[in-house]
Amino acid sequence: MKPLPTTGRLASRMKPSEQAALKQSLQSHAPTANWLAQTNELEIELGIGNGMAILNRAQNNPKASFLGCEIYLNGLEVVHQQLQKHPQPNLKICNQDARELLQTIPPASAARILMLFPDPWPKSKHHKRRLLQPELLQLIAQALRPQGEFWLVTDWPDYAFHTIALLQNAPHFAFPQTALAAAACKVKANAQSPINHQQTLGPHHLATPPTWWIPTKYQQKAAKVGRLPWFINSLKLG
Repeated sequence: MKPLPTTGRLASRMKPSEQAALKQSLQSHAPTANWLAQTNELEIELGIGNGMAILNRAQNNPKASFLGCEIYLNGLEVVHQQLQKHPQPNLKICNQDARELLQTIPPASAARILMLFPDPWPKSKHHKRRLLQPELLQLIAQALRPQGEFWLVTDWPDYAFHTIALLQNAPHFAFPQTALAAAACKVKANAQSPINHQQTLGPHHLATPPTWWIPTKYQQKAAKVGRLPWFINSLKLG
């Protein structure tokens, strides 16, 4: 499978020997077929960054199962160090392409799949590099159980429009009846968007932060410069 061109750095600050050692050590935290078969309320995060957000959710919900992937090896070093000090049996992580990971997940087994602040690739010529594409959305649908949740959180209005457009054209997803996120950026974005607001950006298409949400480090940094998140939620039909 051709790697997704979604990141410019994979392990640029690490020596080859350090990369090899980390990859080897990460194997002890990777999901196995047996672990996947015994998961309870499985939540998958695609692109976990430094992994602290998914680690916090796993610590707060010990009865649920959590699985995260990250193609950027340096990011995984942070959560790996935490897991080495304080094992978290209900959390598994891997240095893997999101598409490859989803193909290993038993069909209709995930209760929730998340993408939190993916790289927006704001230039039009780079939109093809965005992680969320029809191919990935199809794999997400296969992994989710009926009425399973797909959440994408972004602080870039254009990525929100990109996500909503893909979900509207995806036969396996529907938007729940939820309230608008209290994101200040939505007002400005709505005014600038050429999209039909009534059909695309109605209150039932953008969700408020869910009860399980824990603000991320990236979110806190973005808020300081006035970029607030859009919480987009959709349900798998069935």
